[in-house]
Amino acid sequence: THRPRMLPCPGLLEKTAKIVLIDHHRRSTEFISPCSLVYHEPYASSTCEMVTELLEYMNAGGELTKLEAECIYSGIILDTKNFMLKTGVRTFEAASYLRRMGLDTVAVKRMFSTGKREYAMKSDIVKSAASVTNEIAVAKTYTSDKNMRQIASQAADDMLNIKDVVASVVVYPADGGTGFSARSIGTINVQLIMEKLGGGGHMTVAGAFIRGIGVDE
Repeated sequence: THRPRMLPCPGLLEKTAKIVLIDHHRRSTEFISPCSLVYHEPYASSTCEMVTELLEYMNAGGELTKLEAECIYSGIILDTKNFMLKTGVRTFEAASYLRRMGLDTVAVKRMFSTGKREYAMKSDIVKSAASVTNEIAVAKTYTSDKNMRQIASQAADDMLNIKDVVASVVVYPADGGTGFSARSIGTINVQLIMEKLGGGGHMTVAGAFIRGIGVDE
């Protein structure tokens, strides 16, 4: 991320002399500075794609462990929705390179598997989806769960499989407020919508959190 307040520990920025910034999100008014190196490419499918390209150009991929290759590939899978969105020639070249570095695609598939309980919760969220425009569907849940952010994200992804839905939003309870998980097939920029709510992300994947309000509000 290039936004200081999105960091888990912003104080670390003051404890190092060298900062390398690699990001594919649309630039906001906030920006980490100063940096020793900035690689900011909003047209890349994912930051993991950009990292893979750097490893290849630096001829450093041979130092990757099998698990590291799988973790980087997982990031590409997440941001492209299994190579469906924002996928270009560079994306497939990055995946091919990681495969040569030992990537096990079946192992990555297992990483994304969920338990029966979580699967049922996701299905209930999708079932509540309602169209707010001809192209945007919104779903909500009142269930609190430690994995709700992940479950809501998966539900928003699944809602894009509904006919004529090109963007989806899931509203869910979060600590002290309400969370939003938004997805798009690319024709609607959900990042701009989430920015209006104080959040952000990418044009096809975004989210937000508003403190002190309930799901219905």
